[in-house]
Amino acid sequence: MLEETRVKRQNIRLSAEARRTQIAQAALRCLEKVGRNELTARKVAAEAGLSLGHLTYHFADMKQVLQAGFSLAAEKVQEAGRLALIQPGGTAAERLERYLRAGFGGAEISPVNLRLRVDLWAAALTDPHIADIEWELYQNQREAVERLLHRMAADYAIERVPNVADMIMATLDGLWLDWLRRQDPDAVSNGLDGCVLFARLRLGGS
Repeated sequence: MLEETRVKRQNIRLSAEARRTQIAQAALRCLEKVGRNELTARKVAAEAGLSLGHLTYHFADMKQVLQAGFSLAAEKVQEAGRLALIQPGGTAAERLERYLRAGFGGAEISPVNLRLRVDLWAAALTDPHIADIEWELYQNQREAVERLLHRMAADYAIERVPNVADMIMATLDGLWLDWLRRQDPDAVSNGLDGCVLFARLRLGGS
């Protein structure tokens, strides 16, 4: 009897987690369609195929729904980079270039993902929880870049890795802003080339 009760409670818990995930995924789709400023509980509920009551049962307010949606968005941003990292072959510099370019591939620089990134930055200014999501995204990307730079660096240049990583991460943010203004793929490509060239010159690696 106790075991049966435990299993029932576990199933309820799993069902609740699945429902929260369903709502978070709907929130992300709404963010992709209408952006942060137009996100409403009714739109999320309709996208999820649920009643408004489901949202208020599983999330205290729309701020939590927005946080859940942006958390999924951050995971999507990192996925292209993860796929690039697991590809075999290439020198350390080539692997760095592959990783950087993965973040600016066709799907990644689509209007939908551009709006998501800008919305994430804007929301992070006023919401500490979303700021944590954005910071974790930055940290994960930076750690990946630093690992690749360490593989590139000659022994005498290891101490330069953090400074090179600073420049690359700042350049990546700058390229997003430049893409927002001009949407010039050649400019993005030139910026990424410059990141790899700078790393090779400063670190003495290949």
